[in-house]
Amino acid sequence: MDELQTFFTKLDEGQFWVLYALCVALALGCLPATFYFMRHRRIAQDTPTSKIRSASQGFVELQGHARSFDDAPLRSPGKHRDCAWYDYKVEERQRRGKSHQWVTVTHDRSTYSFYVDDGTGVCAIDPQAAKMMPKTTDIWRQGQHRFTEARIDEREFIYCLGQFETEQGYSREKAIKESTRAYLYELKKNRDELLRQFDRDGDGEIDMDEWQRARAAAHDHARREVLDDYQPIQHHSLVQPFNKKFPFVVSGYDQRTLTQRYLIFALTALVGFFVAGTFTIVMTTLI
Repeated sequence: MDELQTFFTKLDEGQFWVLYALCVALALGCLPATFYFMRHRRIAQDTPTSKIRSASQGFVELQGHARSFDDAPLRSPGKHRDCAWYDYKVEERQRRGKSHQWVTVTHDRSTYSFYVDDGTGVCAIDPQAAKMMPKTTDIWRQGQHRFTEARIDEREFIYCLGQFETEQGYSREKAIKESTRAYLYELKKNRDELLRQFDRDGDGEIDMDEWQRARAAAHDHARREVLDDYQPIQHHSLVQPFNKKFPFVVSGYDQRTLTQRYLIFALTALVGFFVAGTFTIVMTTLI
């Protein structure tokens, strides 16, 4: 402690106050960060894994493999790999005063949604709202430039926490109604076909009785299209939880590895709090 006091007394006034402000800010930031990571660790440990096919609406844990929409993978800008998501950054080494710094000159982050597929179904994920924690990060240099590319590769394992929502598709009757409407719309666009099929009196016009026949034919066509065993299509998505204390995380790490990382982050923040707090106390006694 005496050595710390001696070190601080040797600082000029400007250096002293800058360091004091930094220590206060670090202490105030590290303490809530400790609770943040410990809370996320506990949530990840306590939330059971759900299957997409039978998942309840609400906060869930899912795990499966990343899949691009329509099985059309993205191409990562740096390594040119098939992927579901990427974050690509190019930095340039520039002189700033007497030192050099890496300055970002290009940053490209994928905004396209993708699926998590667990074998029982697929669930759409919006990466713009999620905390992305990819397992794969490549860093390389060329001359004065440094390239960093984080990716979730196509079919890579992913672990997810978030709010599970399901949008129910059309019922059978609704599907028949929509199919009937689409069939009639196509007939209206093709007037020659409409007249050929339903202009019974040959006057070149469709009267009310002929239009009713067209509607009945469209309805019969729709009923044949929509089978008796038709099941509504469900669209699942994982979104930001309503309760902001719950995380929305997409990770390339499994639950065990992720919770270990949260623990390391929490302990690091706690050490930072104690170190910065000790410095702040010692410097406060010298004010």
